[in-house]
Amino acid sequence: MGITLLIVTAFVLAGVIMILELFIPSHGVLSLAAAACLIYGIVNCFLVSQWLGFVVTIVTAAALPVFIVAMVRIWPNTWIGQRVAIKTAQKAIPGESIPDVNKLDKLIGQVGEAITDLRPVGAVMFGADRIDCVAETGQIKKGFKVTVIHVEGVRVVVREQT
Repeated sequence: MGITLLIVTAFVLAGVIMILELFIPSHGVLSLAAAACLIYGIVNCFLVSQWLGFVVTIVTAAALPVFIVAMVRIWPNTWIGQRVAIKTAQKAIPGESIPDVNKLDKLIGQVGEAITDLRPVGAVMFGADRIDCVAETGQIKKGFKVTVIHVEGVRVVVREQT
């Protein structure tokens, strides 16, 4: 087999493997195989002629980002991309998402009821809001009343009422 045929075969095989990467979830194994084929083709181009090697390297370096961008745009439309990619934004469910920091600051001094054991982290109900809280010291049993003593970002520190 002539060197020209080896070079052409290496580049065609690299392209086919990169297209297969769109449809087969290989966690990058196929991408590594495609990169190996590209490197093999480029090295053989340098063996034929130094100028050919430089030209093929520059063309490959210019074409590869274009190919990757095309793959990123095509992949969400493939059968596996449709199964994996999120199409619509998920809506926040009240009491199930990270609360508003401004709302948490207003909890200082408020009294709530532990709905799980706080060891030291657990859930506390403040009216209709379920908030993840941290016990100041030790553990707090489920059902006990707690008071918010400190808020730092989304970290709410509570103390058991005596």
